[in-house]
Amino acid sequence: MRTLGRVLLLPVFILLSAPTSTQTTIMGQASVIDGDKIEIIGQPIRLLDIDAPESRQICTKAGGTAWQCGNRAALALASWIDHRVVVCESEFADRHGNHLARCSVDGEDMASWLAANGWAVPDPNCHCEEVRTLVADAQSAKKGIWSGSFMMPWQFRQSR
Repeated sequence: MRTLGRVLLLPVFILLSAPTSTQTTIMGQASVIDGDKIEIIGQPIRLLDIDAPESRQICTKAGGTAWQCGNRAALALASWIDHRVVVCESEFADRHGNHLARCSVDGEDMASWLAANGWAVPDPNCHCEEVRTLVADAQSAKKGIWSGSFMMPWQFRQSR
């Protein structure tokens, strides 16, 4: 401890810790933004474990025909959700302020549904064996984006 004139200077300690995570439940009718992002009551939510084609992304059918696979992924998700209640459990947000969440409709996981129907690929950083298995099955059955060729969503974003 030192004094400077009549001012007492005390050592300062700053405790740095990881931000605490708190589970947040967001539920309601969802608006689909794209194949892996929704919004509920003004809260943007990105689905964990998957990456889906961007809304403006184009894929190519086996015969060489181009099609709007990103738009179709979003439409397929919106059609499947319909007007049912979506329940999302989020603990964290990404750098863009989107909640990162596991979401379900009537107890069925949305990321698993997208993967099983060929509308999403596993996020490169996920440790999600169930999603990887569902994607492999969709790929074998040539469902959704697997009906032809496409650029991985993260590569597409980097190319823009």
